Amino acid sequence: MEPLDSTSLEVGLRTIINQLGHLLDVDYCVFSPFNSHYSINKSIFYNKKKEKNDNQLALLEQTIVPIQKIEIINCIKNYSFAEKPREKAYQLTKIGASLLIPLTLENNFIAVVGLHRNCDFYHWQKQEIAITKMVVEQIKLAISQAQAYQQVRALAQREALINRITNAIRCSLDPQLIFIAITQELGKGLKVDGCALSLWRKEDKFVQCVGLYNQVQGHINPLPQSVVPIALNPVLKQLIKTQKPVVLEDMNNYPEMTQFDLPLQKSSQALLIVPLIVDGAIIGSISLRQTTHPRPWLSTEIELAQTLASQAAIAVQQSRLYQKTRQQAQQLEKSEQEVKQLNRYLTESVLKRFLPASMVNKIATGKLSLDLTPEPRLVTILFTDLVGYTPLASYLGTQGVATLLNQYLEEMTAVIFHYGGTVDKFIGDAVVALFGAPEELNPQEQVYRAIAVAREMHKQLNGLNEKWQTQGLIQQPVCFRCGIHQGMAVVGMFGGGQRSDYTAIGSAVNIAARLQEVADSGMILVSAKVAQFLNPGEITLMKSLQLKGVEEEVTMFSVVVNYKEI
Repeated sequence: MEPLDSTSLEVGLRTIINQLGHLLDVDYCVFSPFNSHYSINKSIFYNKKKEKNDNQLALLEQTIVPIQKIEIINCIKNYSFAEKPREKAYQLTKIGASLLIPLTLENNFIAVVGLHRNCDFYHWQKQEIAITKMVVEQIKLAISQAQAYQQVRALAQREALINRITNAIRCSLDPQLIFIAITQELGKGLKVDGCALSLWRKEDKFVQCVGLYNQVQGHINPLPQSVVPIALNPVLKQLIKTQKPVVLEDMNNYPEMTQFDLPLQKSSQALLIVPLIVDGAIIGSISLRQTTHPRPWLSTEIELAQTLASQAAIAVQQSRLYQKTRQQAQQLEKSEQEVKQLNRYLTESVLKRFLPASMVNKIATGKLSLDLTPEPRLVTILFTDLVGYTPLASYLGTQGVATLLNQYLEEMTAVIFHYGGTVDKFIGDAVVALFGAPEELNPQEQVYRAIAVAREMHKQLNGLNEKWQTQGLIQQPVCFRCGIHQGMAVVGMFGGGQRSDYTAIGSAVNIAARLQEVADSGMILVSAKVAQFLNPGEITLMKSLQLKGVEEEVTMFSVVVNYKEI
């Protein structure tokens, strides 16, 4: 049986009930649910005469009550009713005999299947009871599968919702945008009529609404102000006392909670309020409401709201830190431009060291989300190294080599950034670059960019040599060698709270480094993994070598530096 959603389940149950009623030739067959936490929440009827009378359907529904065991009624006149409305419903529908079978799932009572006959007396046969039991088992299976499907789908939706909100928090330092994202995504995700995010502490007089979503209007702006003091708000008082979610499924059952003020502009039929907690103290709350009807809040919904409340609490702390830093910047810096640069620095200070400016700008403006958690990635690694750097450093002296090296690294970094590469690190005069992380690229595109960078590095180094010779800084041109390999590596931020760097680790990195070490001066040496994406005319097969630190032999190819495709 294919997994069923709630709509498909209802259609399937209707078919089963109709088939059962027709098979046993009863006047009525009723499926009546009693547990709203499962995938079906309304009764299903079979009427032998195919009459569609709402009053009659309502009476048939009253003939079914929660039961713990099979109830066989051969003659209704000899039956003692405990409920007067049920007895009256039997009289009005002229039902004389009934067979009622409870349906339980995972030790939970969820529904009753009832068969009715319009006759004074009927002796229910063992075969009829057995058939009905078998049908009940089929219904249980269908409901169980639908429930499992709903749980899997809810889990996927929950993860997607958490990821969207987490990305919104990561990609923006603007607290208002973060609060809008939280309320809007959570409101839409749980399909509630309203969602509000409010900041407050127990010593405050009023709550401050910082994000408000309405199902009809979407994001509300300007935000309304609270009018009920926290000290007089019974829901918030309970929240302060327990620091646990306040779950109100039907406000009619909680008259003492009617003074609740979010504010959300409309009265509520159901409320779910979850606290934002930092260091054991409440700093705010997320409030979800249903305005038109009661709502049984599912445990998964409550858990999701709690998870996002934790994310929201972090976002609040981040936004407050952001505001504090911004205020300090405004006090220290007189120029408005300097303040903007400081705010932007909060996002760019780390990224601009190894990512192109265009990518950093997308991240800073929220146009590109970035997850720097270490993870396996297919990347292309480029290693370059200046030939004869040690004697050159001795010849130039400290100041001279600093001037030469800074100019060289600046030019090489510009080339890498121009082709969308990532600067992994500088190791003295060596440059390590990545292609395919953090920006995902297909393998062929990675190789194209890496080879283009290596060739352009050669070109730029020729220009620098002319400049340095003119300045009298060097006598002989400086050369470099390059090694390029493609393979799997673990890429991301490595380090601790005090210092961390974005880098790649793994055997693929070691192979690229070893290729660079064995390359001749001025040579671009690549592995077979890279050569497979290049034209035959731009590569020359070299001998295979057993590289230091690499178990298998590596087939190497030399790449034509000044290659022009015909």
